[in-house]
Amino acid sequence: MPLTDARQLPRATYRVQLTPSHTFADLEERLPYLRALGISDLYLSPVFSAAPGSEHGYDVSDYTRINPELGGRAAFDRLCAAAHHAHLGLILDFVPNHMGIGGSTNAWWRDVLESGPRSAYATFFDIQWRRNADGRSRVLVPVLEGQFGRMLEEGRLVLSYADGFNVDYYDIRLPLNPATYPQILASLVNSAARASPMAALIAEFQALLPGNVPPEETNAAKWPAEVARLKQRLADLLQADPELQAQLAALLDRLNRPPRAELAALLEDQHYRLARWKTGMHEINYRRFFAINSLIGLHMEDPKVFQATHALLGQLIDAGCVDGLRIDHIDGLREPAQYLSRLQTLAAKEKARPFYVVVEKILNGGEQLPQRWQVHGTTGYEFISQLAGVLVDPANEPRFTAACQRFTGETSSYPDEVAQKKALVMRELFADVLDELGGQLAALVAEDLKWRDFTQHELTTALTALTAGLAVYRTYVSHDRGASAHDAERVRAACEQAIAREPRIDPQPLEFLRDLITGHYPPAAASREYRRRVREWVLTWQQYTGAVMAKSVEDTAFYTYVRFVGLNEVGCDPGVFGQPVAAFHEANRARLAAQPHSLLATSTHDTKMSEDVRARLYALSELPGEWEERIFRWRALGSAHTSIVERHEAPDPVDQYRLFQILLGAWPLDPGDAGPEFRERLRTHFRKAVSEAKRHTSDLNPNERYLAACDRYIDGIASPETGKEFLQEFLPFAQRLARAGCVNSLTQVILKATCPGVPDFYQGSETWDFSLVDPDNRRPVNFTLREQRLASLAKRNAEDLLHSWRDGGIKMWVMHTLLNFRFRHHGLFFEGSYEPLQAEGAFAEHIVAFVRRHVESSIVVILPRLSVVLGSPPIGPVWDDTRIILPGPTLEWRDLFTGKYYFTVGATSLRSLFARLPFAVLAPNA
Repeated sequence: MPLTDARQLPRATYRVQLTPSHTFADLEERLPYLRALGISDLYLSPVFSAAPGSEHGYDVSDYTRINPELGGRAAFDRLCAAAHHAHLGLILDFVPNHMGIGGSTNAWWRDVLESGPRSAYATFFDIQWRRNADGRSRVLVPVLEGQFGRMLEEGRLVLSYADGFNVDYYDIRLPLNPATYPQILASLVNSAARASPMAALIAEFQALLPGNVPPEETNAAKWPAEVARLKQRLADLLQADPELQAQLAALLDRLNRPPRAELAALLEDQHYRLARWKTGMHEINYRRFFAINSLIGLHMEDPKVFQATHALLGQLIDAGCVDGLRIDHIDGLREPAQYLSRLQTLAAKEKARPFYVVVEKILNGGEQLPQRWQVHGTTGYEFISQLAGVLVDPANEPRFTAACQRFTGETSSYPDEVAQKKALVMRELFADVLDELGGQLAALVAEDLKWRDFTQHELTTALTALTAGLAVYRTYVSHDRGASAHDAERVRAACEQAIAREPRIDPQPLEFLRDLITGHYPPAAASREYRRRVREWVLTWQQYTGAVMAKSVEDTAFYTYVRFVGLNEVGCDPGVFGQPVAAFHEANRARLAAQPHSLLATSTHDTKMSEDVRARLYALSELPGEWEERIFRWRALGSAHTSIVERHEAPDPVDQYRLFQILLGAWPLDPGDAGPEFRERLRTHFRKAVSEAKRHTSDLNPNERYLAACDRYIDGIASPETGKEFLQEFLPFAQRLARAGCVNSLTQVILKATCPGVPDFYQGSETWDFSLVDPDNRRPVNFTLREQRLASLAKRNAEDLLHSWRDGGIKMWVMHTLLNFRFRHHGLFFEGSYEPLQAEGAFAEHIVAFVRRHVESSIVVILPRLSVVLGSPPIGPVWDDTRIILPGPTLEWRDLFTGKYYFTVGATSLRSLFARLPFAVLAPNA
């Protein structure tokens, strides 16, 4: 069962992106502000050493050090002490699935490159060692900008000496196999004066060759010490003889000059194969994070790997520095349940109470967290979907579908779009993985007389189709448990969909795969070893399905299925256009029962757009007629700024349709902010969007002409000089939508702060934030301005804040008021019940309301939804006869925001509740 208790539970978290320009010391200065805002816990991006200059920290290169670019251990300890002194907890974002191997800072990876399979860390990484014709294994290192031979010819690969021999490629330094040192050093024994010591050393290096090492000395434990000893002897010889140093320098110079044949031969003898970066898309032989070559998967299921990667984390927990963890990409782990169990053991200082842990996990289509997981919940993406359901008007789905089809000419349904993108992504980014898995399965089945006639091609084709049909990110078969009933149903559904979508495929291999994954194969008569190998194959497959889903959906289909991009968000289903209010209430009750301390997110570092951008687009869902009328005018006015690229309009109608929505969502409130900097942000976003769509260009194969055309289009329509007519048509509607979006944004904040769960706030989102997908949402936050705004709230009243809504003060005021109320009534929000309330009257369907109770505490939340028809803001008489019955036994309620009193005698009118503000949160008047 998911956990419902912890030694320390957060009341409200604040996500902070730490970077070399926003360090521990910088954050320490903001602690008083965050505490005054009502935050209980800082939720920090990864703090362990990462690749140099990393702006996110997910490319961890050393789990044994706090990132020196963030200030190092001393600054981290100061932050911990200061945070706890201010009564703020620390929740760390931890990355167990992969490590960063870009550059030259990962010592474990360098050791693997140097020593190959005999490295002490060779089993740490998820590498499928591939043998050369000579029987030696090599790992692919796809870091070159061009073909290996061309890079060699151009002198980009340089042999160097620094603490041993290396090959340098720009700032990347790769170590050479010590057993190949004799190929370099042999030229230095020509001088009789030095022949003896150097010859002896060369002989010892030669003894490192696999064929020269006695069996009793081949274990990895002895290898590092012997290599270190010999490298030190070489360094000592060079240090003692300047002439020898000069000879080595001359030798390196000769080897690095054309024709470089000796250098080429030397590099071919390494434990790695240097290759063009694109080669990694199809021939990589290590598990990556998604399709990123510089992020390599770890064997986290190995106890040695767990211990090595979590030793410092365990010390921080034991020391009381860390109060909770957010686990990144849990679906990438081979054994998630086992990992989470070990994590609780690591943190078992007080065994009676578990350590607070949430996981980054996308729940699709009613999916629930596996019962065995020892976690308190997720990072809250499903709450975004919940909000979209209640704030998007489902009645207008047909009109938006028709408008999109008419404008773009595209008629694919969302499920069809996902299926197409999965096929594309598997073909372009994961073909090597599927071929490898197909080959492994064919080798297994070859041992079974009943099924050995399945060919590798048949099995790979079936595996590709089944993976494409899987509606969830992954299943959770483990080494000691088969498929759960839910997993088995998902696999059966995927098989049925694959058969329906691919009628030309023989269904028998698909059905065989279904039975294998769900545990109906192999039969009971099979050997234990055979059953183990089949289970291991399933575990490997599961580690890739989440990556396929993420790259296909979040990073492709979200940019091609453009009917209504406010739904194209992490955790959401763009095919679901709004839901009944009852579904919103049911989701809250389910969370309260199963995961009451799960995070509630609205913006994160991974969302495709900020909560305030989506809030505007939710309002757009109420205006289908105006939307359809305007987009064709905007298209005509912008046509002068399109180009013809390869006989197609650029940007094409699909990209224009999506861009118009993005412009409405992100357009600045202050006209002075819509200048060159904003257009640069739009250009960057548009380039990313069309590249992720993979229709006219992609990161793999950039089409610079199309990208340049998109740049020109942005500048053409968004610049006052060239886009005057477009902006005259666009801005009035954008301004109207911004006002309506403000109401939706405030509704989101209040729901996040009062629904079951822990409200999570992304840095800067306490005021209006109209950011787009990263890197836009990782821009520096102006904390000084926010501190000033918070300090000014005491001097402002509700009317002033609503009238001056553009400055964002009202959003901060709402957040500040509710978080401080939560602080005083934490039992109400940790354990309080959740009961929906029903409105009555003409606009009852435009209300979402509920009451929460605990012992003597309670709170009533009454908010507008789908309120564009009522005006922006929807206050006062516009609510006509709409009313709500306040719950007893409380006799008198007080609005937390206006201070007005209400009584439970008869129905209370919304025109009274919303007389001054378009929302009401009531607490008993004590």
